[in-house]
Amino acid sequence: MKVEEISEQQFYTFMKTYKDMYHFMHDELYYDYMKNNTTVYLLGLIDDMDNVIGVSMLSEYPLVRFFKAMTTHSGPLILDYTNDKLEYFIQEISSFAKEKGAASLTFSPYMIYQVRDSEGNVIENDERNNHEVIHLFERNGFKHHGFTRQMIFEENIRFQSVVDISGSLKDILKNMSSSTRYNTRQCEKLPLKLKYLDESEYDRFIEIYKDTEERLQFNPIPEHRIKAQLRNLKDKSYIVMSQIDLNEYIESLEKEFDELSQEIEALENKENKSNGEKRRLNEKKNLVKSREKRLNEAITHRDKYGGLIDLSVGMYYYNNNEMVYLYSGSYPEHSQYLGTNFVTWEMIKKAKELGLERFNMFGITGNFHEGASDYGVFKFKQGYNAYIEELPGTFTKVFKPIVLNAQKLIDKVRK
Repeated sequence: MKVEEISEQQFYTFMKTYKDMYHFMHDELYYDYMKNNTTVYLLGLIDDMDNVIGVSMLSEYPLVRFFKAMTTHSGPLILDYTNDKLEYFIQEISSFAKEKGAASLTFSPYMIYQVRDSEGNVIENDERNNHEVIHLFERNGFKHHGFTRQMIFEENIRFQSVVDISGSLKDILKNMSSSTRYNTRQCEKLPLKLKYLDESEYDRFIEIYKDTEERLQFNPIPEHRIKAQLRNLKDKSYIVMSQIDLNEYIESLEKEFDELSQEIEALENKENKSNGEKRRLNEKKNLVKSREKRLNEAITHRDKYGGLIDLSVGMYYYNNNEMVYLYSGSYPEHSQYLGTNFVTWEMIKKAKELGLERFNMFGITGNFHEGASDYGVFKFKQGYNAYIEELPGTFTKVFKPIVLNAQKLIDKVRK
């Protein structure tokens, strides 16, 4: 084997058919964006038959004065993966980065360290576990950033919730928790609409996302970064908004209310009612109270927000391996209309249409207790029977410690 620079066409060809896990930051579309903004290198792992069996995208970012560091965009990617191939590849990538004068080199490999069940418990005997990868990086001079349990802008995620959608839609629905399954079915009874957003509507997307980010106290992602991802990944993304037509909803509730009222009147006027009829009468009265409450709420919302209201937004990136729920946001005052449940189910169906078997609901902190900042997010994803993939984290190798220390000092002063 050998490692050498490859052409763009070789990179595009490899990515077109690569079926294993890869992060959106190693996508061809992201490469097209990065190459116009900084220096990017494409390295290939070449076998003895001169076939490209692995690729790595490296980009530079500036440090103090004229120095630079390099990052590998959650790569590398390797066909028929083995730890031996990875170790050889990162050794050669390190040598390349050092020759190019990098002060440091960072890896955040998009691969599984260990698998956890939906509750967060490690599945010890899962064949996908790869605990050796930590030692592999460390013995090659990389410092592990640690087994972090947080979601911050400076670090890639370490925990992600993944739904197996290889079965039928009926099977996927059956595997949901009872409450999530109920909400999903309820979505089909509501006049919900799915709107695909174009670039002129990205501000609406960001407004709802930022509202959610602040409410849930997530580490803030710069608006310009979100817009860049929306724009540059749009050819492999669905950027959507859920809406409800309150006029249509109110009309359907009024119709249902009238029908229930007529049924109640008929039962009340009937003499010598059976026990079953008495039971149905009480059930109908309870339904009337429920529908009356919904109707009043809907009328209040229509008076305040208008006939067609926005509920939630989401960005769903897809590649050859999975669909990823990258960003989402919603208005809590409209949660009863189940906009997020609706969009999630519609995108699961879309992923099935694309022939995908993984629906990646993406990042969680890795804290699975009720006091966790993202516990509500974790429970929402858990409702879809999502298991958890724990990634190994981030590793950095320093070639010029004096430069890195100077940069850290400057960053500290700026804060």
